Amino acid sequence: MDQMTSRKRFARMFAHEEADRIPIIDSPWSATIERWQRGGMPEGTDYVDFFGLDSVARIHVDNSPRYEVKTLEETEEHTVYTTSWGATLKQWKHAASTPEFLDFTIVDRESWEKAKARMRPSTVKRSH
Repeated sequence: MDQMTSRKRFARMFAHEEADRIPIIDSPWSATIERWQRGGMPEGTDYVDFFGLDSVARIHVDNSPRYEVKTLEETEEHTVYTTSWGATLKQWKHAASTPEFLDFTIVDRESWEKAKARMRPSTVKRSH
């Protein structure tokens, strides 16, 4: 079987038909990409093309309470920031890991009700 395009591969998967291989997608952490570059992947190269992964488009729907996203602290090693969900996170810059959760805006029924009131559909386009 000849190599398929991502579109055809996914279409066959959803139709429960044979394809040249299963679709492969990934979303690596930046520290993982840095490690791949140290291992020989040229800088500026798209990892999807480099590893022959499938191309996909992502659609982002913001159903958060839309709290302000801001950086609270930044060092060479980490960034502390707030999310649109009201969480305060510490993210290491050169280590592949889940961020450390430091604080939360929504902690009880009252704060949930306030957050829920902020979660109203709108037609405003937001860029991230």
